[in-house]
Amino acid sequence: MIDPMLKYYFIVFILLILAQVPIAFAMTTSSVLYAVINGQNFVMFAQKFANALSDFNLLAIPAFLFVGIFMNEIGLTDRIFLAAEKWIGHFTGGLAHANVMASMIFAGMSGSALADAGGLGTIEVKAMKDAGYDEHFSVAVTAASSAIGPIIPPSINFVIWAFLSQTSTLAMFLAGIVPGVLMGLSMMVWTVIAVKKFKIKAPTVQKASWSERIEYTIKSLPALGGPIILIGGIMTGIFTPTESSVVAAAYCVALSMVYRKLSIEMLTRTLTNTLISSAMVMALAATGLIFNWMIVTSGLMIHMTNGILSLGNTYLVLLALNGILLFMGCFIGSMQVLIMIAPLLMNLAAALNLSLVHVGVIAVLNLTLGLITPPMAPSLFVTAKATGVSFDKSLKYTVQFLIPLVITLLLVTFIPSITLWVPRVLGAIK
Repeated sequence: MIDPMLKYYFIVFILLILAQVPIAFAMTTSSVLYAVINGQNFVMFAQKFANALSDFNLLAIPAFLFVGIFMNEIGLTDRIFLAAEKWIGHFTGGLAHANVMASMIFAGMSGSALADAGGLGTIEVKAMKDAGYDEHFSVAVTAASSAIGPIIPPSINFVIWAFLSQTSTLAMFLAGIVPGVLMGLSMMVWTVIAVKKFKIKAPTVQKASWSERIEYTIKSLPALGGPIILIGGIMTGIFTPTESSVVAAAYCVALSMVYRKLSIEMLTRTLTNTLISSAMVMALAATGLIFNWMIVTSGLMIHMTNGILSLGNTYLVLLALNGILLFMGCFIGSMQVLIMIAPLLMNLAAALNLSLVHVGVIAVLNLTLGLITPPMAPSLFVTAKATGVSFDKSLKYTVQFLIPLVITLLLVTFIPSITLWVPRVLGAIK
């Protein structure tokens, strides 16, 4: 039985969001109203806040954010793109391929699509424009490839899902490797199709010599140290995800000292941005637990679960779930949606006997695609604004990249082994 007052709590929640109140405060306000009207003890609120903020796995988030911001600040991320350009720049749409490859590598440091779009993206777009590429296509490739950031480990959204569903953070990270690589490969294939079929201005560049390739690869090695430490440390079991993130952050600081790029001003700016972003994430995690408690105890989740399961077929249920997640991701931030809809996802996973790791990857991938899907397309907006290129004219190319990405999403959805194979081989799950 659904609480008859529930619709009013959601009306309050929606009105606060429309009034541009931070979503963490909107979730808290509606949950407090529910608790007051239902005579709940406020000790519960304190307990859930404390449990969220003291979770060991969430400590990885500030370090992941620091690594991504710091690597952009010290200017080493451009070396990743230049090395990729020397290896594959001479192929059809070569700089677009290098763009995608650089995003895949940078994803191993930031775990954030917007960090990729706003940092490495400006370098990639400038290089493509200077080589004669259509500037709107260049922005589209950059925005679309940034979607790999939350999938290839480390991923902030995977940390949040592991926290909400009480699954292994390590398993989530390992589960994102193959889908992330498939995303990159599918975008490269589509780039070749788009350049040839739609006659996009994408001139080939001169093939680099082996000496140039080796030279630029060596120059990029320090920048590659961050993802090597993060992913290598996690996969070998030397570090936990949280420990690995801190080691990578320390490595970045040491690297900046070696290159004489560390300054008090830059460090202060990086720490300030990290603290702001971390506070937002932690506030969402803490208030999200309370909001989830409200929608679960009100009976809404059982009603929604039964409604979706009434479709009667696992494939139809998964298609409906993909549609819901993708739609919500177009209007609300991916992390916010993940927190709000987590109880429904866990109910469906239990009812359909699906792995929570698999469901988590499906959810994060859907919500990540929302970052480049109209009408909001925040990754495209960030890239276009940072590079001074028209958002509207770039949108038509960005939408095209949804074709390979949606195909990848469907493969991940209906072939669980794509996500579960690596975690099983490495013993992270049974």
